[in-house]
Amino acid sequence: MLSVLNFIEEKISSDEKVAWALRHINNGFTAIEKLLEGSAGKYATGDKVQLADVFLAPQIYVGVTRFQIDMSQYPTLARIYEAYAEHPAFQAAHPNRQPDAFPSSSQSC
Repeated sequence: MLSVLNFIEEKISSDEKVAWALRHINNGFTAIEKLLEGSAGKYATGDKVQLADVFLAPQIYVGVTRFQIDMSQYPTLARIYEAYAEHPAFQAAHPNRQPDAFPSSSQSC
């Protein structure tokens, strides 16, 4: 998505870049929220971490930290995201804990 955002910023504007990202993130989160409403357990597809969680955690992280997505609109995703923040594997994989991470304030997953 970064290359698309850079293209939009270069060709149109920074404001449109953010608007485009918010529109598509919210569309995706709305679809995933509906999909998981009846099937999610502690994590996306049950009570054990599965591949869906490995892909979903960083998407939520970017939506929350970079684009300040209001997760109150997505209660299932918000609950799952909180569960990721408590899991040791997700804590260890947090972007701020990586050797090449830029110094920043600590965030949830």
